[in-house]
Amino acid sequence: MTDVVNHFFLEKSIKNEDLTIINPDNKLETWLFLNELRKLQNSKVFINNYTLMYEVTSVEAGNKDNFTIRLNCYFEDKEIKNSVAKIEIILQEINSKYLVSSTIKNNLTHWKLKSIENYSFYSGKEVDEKNLRDFIAKNNKLSFNLKEQKIPTKVYCVDDIFNAYGLLGIDYKRDNSPNNFFLGVELARDNNQSTMIVATEKGMLEDFSFGTLWKARITEKYPIKNLYVPVLEGYSYINDGDPFYKWEQLWIQFKSTYSDSQKTDWLSLYGTKENFSLPSTPKYTENVLNALLIKKIEKEKGFSSVLELLNCGKFDSENQDNYFKTLEKVSGITKANFNENIDKLITRENLNR
Repeated sequence: MTDVVNHFFLEKSIKNEDLTIINPDNKLETWLFLNELRKLQNSKVFINNYTLMYEVTSVEAGNKDNFTIRLNCYFEDKEIKNSVAKIEIILQEINSKYLVSSTIKNNLTHWKLKSIENYSFYSGKEVDEKNLRDFIAKNNKLSFNLKEQKIPTKVYCVDDIFNAYGLLGIDYKRDNSPNNFFLGVELARDNNQSTMIVATEKGMLEDFSFGTLWKARITEKYPIKNLYVPVLEGYSYINDGDPFYKWEQLWIQFKSTYSDSQKTDWLSLYGTKENFSLPSTPKYTENVLNALLIKKIEKEKGFSSVLELLNCGKFDSENQDNYFKTLEKVSGITKANFNENIDKLITRENLNR
C-alpha cells in the first residue's frame, strides 16, 4: 500500500491523461488535486529553494478494500521540517489493483445538488437558480466560441479557493493574512466531461466573474506562454469580466484619462503599460485598445480571428513585431494606420453609448 502511495506522488509530474493509478471514479477531481500539487511544487519558493516531500501520518480503513491515507506535505530547511499542508487521498482496491482518488466524495455529505441541463451544481448553501443559469449561459458561450462540444459538467461552488482545496483533500497551513483569500475558477476536462471549482465571495455564484471563467477555459486549451495578455484581458473587459469594474466603468475611466480634446499617439503609447486607473486596481491602456480591436475583429472576421490574435505570443513591451504582423493579418490594421483606426474605434464606442 505504501508503495502505491509513493508511486502516486512520484508520478504526479506525468500528464494527467497518462497516469495509470487514478480511480476512474472522481478522475477529474483527482486531476485538480494533482494540478494544485504541481503548481505548489513549481512555485518560485519551492522550485528554486526546496523540494516538497510527503510522509504518511495515518491510515484509516473504511472497509476491507477502501482506505483513507493521511499525509504531511513538508519541506526541510536546515534539517527542520516545515509543514505546508495536510493531505488526504483515498486508496481503493479494484480488480486486485490499488487505485488512488481525491477524497471529495467523502466531503459532500451535507452538500446540495442541483441539476440543470447537462450541469450538476454542488454547493454547501442554497444557490439562486438565476445565478446557475447565468453561469451556464456564459460557459456555453465560451464552448461555442472555442468550437468545443457541450459536455456533462460538474461545478463545485465554494466561498474560498482554500475551502475548495480542502474539499479535494489539501488542507493548507495558513495564517490570517488576506493573501490567503482568493476567488477564481479551477478546471479539469477530458473529451467526455468537465469539472470546475468556482470560488466566489459567498459561494453562491452571486458575484461570479466571466473573466475568471474565460481565463480558466482558455489557459486549459492553449499554453499560457503563447497567449498575448492584452488580448486576454481585453476580451474579459468587454464581457464585464474584470473583478472590479464593468466595461462601462472602465470606459469612463479610460475617457477621463484620454479625452477627445487631446490628440494621443496610441502607437507610441502602446507597450508602455500605462495605468489609467487607481494604483490599487491597475488597468492598462493596451488592454482597452485590444478590447476595441476585438470588437471589430469578432464582428468582421469571427471569433477564430480573435483566437489567432490571442495566440500571437507573449506580451513583450520591447518586441511587438509578431503582434502587429498578426493584427494586420486579421484586421488590416498596420503600424502606419494604427492611430487612425484606434481613433475611429473610440469614436464608434462613444456613439454606442
